[in-house]
Amino acid sequence: MSLSASGLLSLSLLAGGLSSCSFLEEQPSSALTEQQAFSSMTALRNNAVLSVYVYLGGNADSQGLQGTGRGVYDLNSLTTDEQIIPTRGGDWYDGGYWQDLHNHAWTADDRSIRDTWDYLFKVVMLCNSGIAHIEAYDKPDKDATLLAEYKAELRAVRAMYYWYLLDLYGRVPIVTRTDIPTDSVQLSSRKQVYEFAVKELQESMPLLAMDHANHTLGQYYGRMTYFVASFVLMKLYLNHVVYTGVEQPALYDSIVDYADMLSGYYWLEDNLEENFSLDNDRSMENIYVIPREVGKYVAQYKYEHRTLHYNHASALGMGGENGTSATLETLDVFGYNTEQQDPRFDMYFYYDTVFVGDQMVYREDGKTPLVYEPDKVAMDVSNTPYEKTAGARLKKYEHDPNGIQDCNVGKNDIVLFRYADVVLMKAEAKLRKGQSAYAEIRKIRDRVGASEIASPTLEDIYHERWRELMWEGWHRNDMIRFGKWTGHTTVFPIPQDMLLIHKDWQQNDKY
Repeated sequence: MSLSASGLLSLSLLAGGLSSCSFLEEQPSSALTEQQAFSSMTALRNNAVLSVYVYLGGNADSQGLQGTGRGVYDLNSLTTDEQIIPTRGGDWYDGGYWQDLHNHAWTADDRSIRDTWDYLFKVVMLCNSGIAHIEAYDKPDKDATLLAEYKAELRAVRAMYYWYLLDLYGRVPIVTRTDIPTDSVQLSSRKQVYEFAVKELQESMPLLAMDHANHTLGQYYGRMTYFVASFVLMKLYLNHVVYTGVEQPALYDSIVDYADMLSGYYWLEDNLEENFSLDNDRSMENIYVIPREVGKYVAQYKYEHRTLHYNHASALGMGGENGTSATLETLDVFGYNTEQQDPRFDMYFYYDTVFVGDQMVYREDGKTPLVYEPDKVAMDVSNTPYEKTAGARLKKYEHDPNGIQDCNVGKNDIVLFRYADVVLMKAEAKLRKGQSAYAEIRKIRDRVGASEIASPTLEDIYHERWRELMWEGWHRNDMIRFGKWTGHTTVFPIPQDMLLIHKDWQQNDKY
């Protein structure tokens, strides 16, 4: 374990039942004493600032912003009409969990919703703890400028995590200190949390590094920078009507301004697939990533393992779970099996007869070719001829033949934010201001050789985001903003056991 990880504080997050603790309480878990962990400016940086990034990715369910199951990514993707994990006979029923996600039948007792809440607040509280140590630091090597920069970095990370919280749960408590009595913590409105996150970012950004966060050669690899904060602020502004209920047209101008600023530091790679290649740490399009590398970083990307048929995965030298597939709605948006099929379909999906290199992959009998059948997908394909083969599968990330743990740990970084999204946000902001988005959409589509859209509409933007950002965890956010989300409230419930501890809290509507 690296020095930056060795001084971590773990939070007691109501491990079970009606415990007296809550997500506000922390317990030291490091072999280092507090005096050792914060004995110098270097130690302070490692154990108050850099240690927070250990949790950007994860290696267990509901941990990390992406890469693991039953967490942020699944709540934002498998609840939508973008992707699905069909029940395949004895596989993937799991007590109805995946069906409940797809059918919007989750409840306030759902453990993954609670575990995701705990994960996000764990990082918030780690930021709070780090800020407290920075504010209290008074050693002979004290550097006021560095201390201010460290504090700004943690405030911006905390604001990013609050953006995820307000997007998923709506009403959450705003907690900025570690010494607040549990019983005094109150829920804030979604609008208040939005305003808090925006203010924290705006005040922190002047002190953040103007540096790339996705390059292994840089000291800010995987860290919060001015560019990462700009992207998060753009997302907050783009969704401000959802979060506040009031439209502010001037914010669309701000989105355009931030997009234009970022265009001086990032650009679309000539080859879209470079952003997901084994060497994607060199991408000039990826803005923020979860670092991955065998022997150095432990963050998992389990979605390749989760999607592939067992024999397909075996031919690649890994295990497979024969799960996640594209929906029929996704096939329609990509124009599957028509003359207008989008060029990205071949980049993003395994479908039809499966080959590994020039070798055909066979079914369980060793004789029948393995053929994925995209248009046979449904929530339950049990006892059908295509029980094991229904659905187009995830292909977006280049397979790492040297990966470990069923290739969940590999060389390519997990992409969180990229410049193509910035271009699409700019296009949407311009359209919402009554301006043309032709140039932006043409830039995205020209890159892959897709046909021209002469006069893009908001509906075109919605579908272009679907096509460009498929498998990247944005679709729930887009569905809600574009008014496409149906069948359930647009936020997840406040975990039920939180309400048992904080008896004056009120559950979100419709739960």
